[in-house]
Amino acid sequence: MELPYIGLKILKASSFSNCDGLIIGLRVFLKKSCLINVYLPHCRRANTDEFLAYLGKLRQLRKELQFPNICFVGDFNAGTTNTFGGLLEDFCMKNDFIISDYALLPQDTFTYISNAHNKTSWIDHLVSTFSVHQAMFNMDVLTECIISDHRAGAVSIQCSHLPELDDEVIVPQPSGIDWLKVTAQEREDYYHASKNLLDQQQAPTEVRHCQIFKCTDEKYLEEIENLYAELTSALHASASFAI
Repeated sequence: MELPYIGLKILKASSFSNCDGLIIGLRVFLKKSCLINVYLPHCRRANTDEFLAYLGKLRQLRKELQFPNICFVGDFNAGTTNTFGGLLEDFCMKNDFIISDYALLPQDTFTYISNAHNKTSWIDHLVSTFSVHQAMFNMDVLTECIISDHRAGAVSIQCSHLPELDDEVIVPQPSGIDWLKVTAQEREDYYHASKNLLDQQQAPTEVRHCQIFKCTDEKYLEEIENLYAELTSALHASASFAI
């Protein structure tokens, strides 16, 4: 489906539950799930307030839906090297979302090609709740499928693993930090320190591309545990407020 002039698409979608300019909602009556397609403003300083306003609408949609399984997907116009990318990452950190494509695709991924400037960028994303992210596999960018100057993305979701209630979601263990006592500046410093450390880490290719949900391969699990331990130790050593 496609709206006139703005080019929003959800392939094989059949009905909308919400429509608000640059946001389309498709309610899925399967274990309280909702797929929300977005096309957010182009990244330029004049559009910053509008971009933030739409992130606020996404936050409000989640609050109103009260669904454990939500995925925002589409053209966020937020890249790894532009200011909107940082705003999107901050939004996800504060509202318990995961940019699933960042987690599941290689760092050299791109979804947009500027024919005029012969440049590529990664501005299309799947922003998910933790429960949806856990159920994703086989994510890829279909480079042969050209939609305007964007490349289509594809992902499989194991619906049988989606919870019906929020309290069924297995959440990560607490970090040991009393966030109520942490200042705004300390939060900002911790965010940038953790991002820099994550950017420097490289999990083995076979681990990053493992497509088995709840994989039990001891070698893979050991690699992940070692990476987690190394990151946790480095972060706690650099954060004066860490317990």
